[in-house]
Amino acid sequence: MSEKVQRDKAKYSTFTNTMYLIKNIWRWDKTLWWLVIVQIPITVIIPLIGIYLPKIVIDSVTSNLSVFKLMINLGIPVVIMILLNIILNTTKSITYFRKIGYRFKYMNLAINKTFDTDFENVDSLDGQENLSRASRAMQMNASATEAIVEVIIELFSNMIGFVIYSAIIVTIHPFIIIFIILSSVINYFIGRYVNKYEHKNKNNTVPMQRKIRYIRERTGDFKSSKDIRIYNMFPWFKSMYKTFQKKEIYFKNKNIKRRYFANFVDGILLLLRDGITYGFLIYSVIYRGMAIGNFVMYFGAVAGFSTWLSGIVKNINTLNSFSLDVCDLREYLEMEDKMNRGQGIEIPSYGMPCDIELKNVYYKYGGAEDYTIKNMNLHIKKGEKLALVGVNGAGKTTLVKLICGLYTPTKGQIYINGKKSRFYNRDNYYTLFSVVFQEMHVLPTSIERNIAPDIEKNIDEEKMQRVFNLSGLMKKIESLPKKEKTPMIKSVHKNAVELSGGEMQKLMLAKALYKDAPIIILDEPTAALDPIAENEIYQKYNELTKGHTSIFISHRLSSTRFCDRIVFIENGAVKEEGDHYSLMNKEGEYRKMYDMQSYYYKNNVGGEKYA
Repeated sequence: MSEKVQRDKAKYSTFTNTMYLIKNIWRWDKTLWWLVIVQIPITVIIPLIGIYLPKIVIDSVTSNLSVFKLMINLGIPVVIMILLNIILNTTKSITYFRKIGYRFKYMNLAINKTFDTDFENVDSLDGQENLSRASRAMQMNASATEAIVEVIIELFSNMIGFVIYSAIIVTIHPFIIIFIILSSVINYFIGRYVNKYEHKNKNNTVPMQRKIRYIRERTGDFKSSKDIRIYNMFPWFKSMYKTFQKKEIYFKNKNIKRRYFANFVDGILLLLRDGITYGFLIYSVIYRGMAIGNFVMYFGAVAGFSTWLSGIVKNINTLNSFSLDVCDLREYLEMEDKMNRGQGIEIPSYGMPCDIELKNVYYKYGGAEDYTIKNMNLHIKKGEKLALVGVNGAGKTTLVKLICGLYTPTKGQIYINGKKSRFYNRDNYYTLFSVVFQEMHVLPTSIERNIAPDIEKNIDEEKMQRVFNLSGLMKKIESLPKKEKTPMIKSVHKNAVELSGGEMQKLMLAKALYKDAPIIILDEPTAALDPIAENEIYQKYNELTKGHTSIFISHRLSSTRFCDRIVFIENGAVKEEGDHYSLMNKEGEYRKMYDMQSYYYKNNVGGEKYA
């Protein structure tokens, strides 16, 4: 099985990512850091008292001290330990509850980024990969965004403990410290290697996880369930699930093997380190006259020193691992946005048709070799009804996304009322468009709120009734017990309505008409309608688009005859343009496509006339 591994270096260092997390917590909750400052010295002092207590007991007994003095010698440190443990456990509990929400803060930042970033950033495969990696970084059990507080407490406690215990152990023999440090350095580099490999291996595991998630979602989707049963697609889903799961396990096993290797080396070094150190202490008692009390203290100090040093190595490796996850998160949150979010030029008043002009516009999708839109020059006059036609993949929908500001031209400029589109504020620019896309999405709320989703504005009931009539949705609304208050999405609401494909298109049309923007764009708005309903829309088209600039996209050329101008697109460029009759007289690609579509409406194989 082939293996693909990311070779690029992390964009941010461990230090910068750690400071990024710390600065955010300081910005969000300064009290938390005072709790951290209290916990660090206490975490060191408690075990330090613990290694001195046995020495105190042994020295007191061997010195024949009175019971009273022995109780005093033991009582004071024990009381101090009890008080410190109370303070430590209290501050830990408060810290836990204060830090638990930080992961959700970052999740909110990621959600806001997803909704606010340029559409291109989340529409592309790279964007989806980045989102998956960022989500994975936040949803792990030990997410860096939440666990960083504990790691900081442990790291500084371990560093302080390391210094104090070094001062104790160096009195035994400096070689012991050197040996323990050397073994810990080896562990550090092995851990660092494993962390880096796991990060690089995400390029293999994340796509598998995304595909597995897709299969899970589709198999539980009401819309997919009919096709799955009718066409016996379950074996395919089952086969693909096993295939992707097998690949995911394969790549995860590579991570596990390296973890096993790191743990094995750590165990060997631990055995050597403790064996040599404790052996030397026993030797010192037998042959060098070390006092039993000091032996017990040094024995505890060596164990504590190893713990502090191992903790430092573990904490640094954890920060390195966290850093790689934070890189994924930051790279997503800091994706470049090209659309203007600052002060823009004034938007024309509503109801006024807009002039649209494309000059030398090119567009290439990320990773594509060729341009989808090539040197597009197109002028749509104010109030004009334009039809875009062409075969599948000609670039019609891409062109619409460029005009709407969802995509940014790779080269060239788009002008609205003579002003470059990038000069408009992005959110204000979106208000210029009412669009019916081919993909239809509804919210789990009422029909009227799907048509008027801006909850900050009250619903205009008169306007709502008008768009019901214009879109042809009124008959369906009248048949529902709760009328336009009826909720949608049955998986959320038990009493929700399930609209047919044609009714959904009418709903989307009503939504576009309710917004009443200066530019109306209809991308295959009648594809799911029956001929009668489709004809009703055509008959109302002048009324639907009155006072607006409109762009109508359709594969059925007969449906574009009511438009002022027809533009035939081929391979991302304007091939022909004119009204229906002039294009028919040219006998070009438009005529060929029209005749091909109309043939089976006129004659069947036996020659009987249909129309």
